[in-house]
Amino acid sequence: MTNLEALITNIELCNKADGYSTVTFPTLKKLSVNDVLMGRELADVELDVSFPCFPDVTTIWSSVSKHVRQQLLQIKPQAVSVQGLGIFHIQKWLSFENDEVLTFRRPLFSLSRTVAQIRELRCAFVPLPDEIKKVPVSYKNIHLDVPYSEEVVQNCMQETLNFFYFILTNRQDIDLILKDVGTLAIRGREVTMAFCEDFLLSLNKSTYVVEKLLTKKWVISDKEVALFPSRFGRVYQLPQFEIRAVPRRASLTDKEILTEFESALSSMGIRGNVSE
Repeated sequence: MTNLEALITNIELCNKADGYSTVTFPTLKKLSVNDVLMGRELADVELDVSFPCFPDVTTIWSSVSKHVRQQLLQIKPQAVSVQGLGIFHIQKWLSFENDEVLTFRRPLFSLSRTVAQIRELRCAFVPLPDEIKKVPVSYKNIHLDVPYSEEVVQNCMQETLNFFYFILTNRQDIDLILKDVGTLAIRGREVTMAFCEDFLLSLNKSTYVVEKLLTKKWVISDKEVALFPSRFGRVYQLPQFEIRAVPRRASLTDKEILTEFESALSSMGIRGNVSE
């Protein structure tokens, strides 16, 4: 089990400038202490092994996921913006198959351009149709859902995303799980938003439609994420703040190494001038 306080403290120490850390996580530290105290109070109780590592943090993010899911499952779904991460929306079309008109609803996610630029991530930016209204995930609504103040909710979400940005900046691989919605998986410069099959079924009300969405690779199932390889053989997993083993990717080719090197130089503001 990961020690959240030790993990974020180590990051703060590695990012000191003029004696002060440029990256801090005060709310996550406070929540991690709460979790330690909770663990001590429950030490004599037989615990379910599925009990989350950091329930305060995961509870807040579970509520975020719940609000995203609720908006996307509406009869007239709205696009949902998670500040500092990206936008979800539903693409809908009709298809005449087997003498029947079928309605396909495909969930889409567009990563924030600002986030993508952190590591020159390769991802599709899907334009939002004019008729679709965009609504943000409201800190106030999340606060009403959980036993924490609106300020704690906002700070917890922002600091979790700051950790996410830090991992991207350091060119590590990471999964951000939105419970009952899907998993945002980043491997190298590749970005995949994989969705829960139960969510797809709730969205489409048809196993045939869901199977076709998955077979045609119009949507990726989150069950596949565990098999996505990483060149490190591990990924960070949020909001659980765990490090999970995954298949190790084969060694990079010379061309991929060159591309990674030039990308790293570019992220530091240095223009690459490397010949093969």
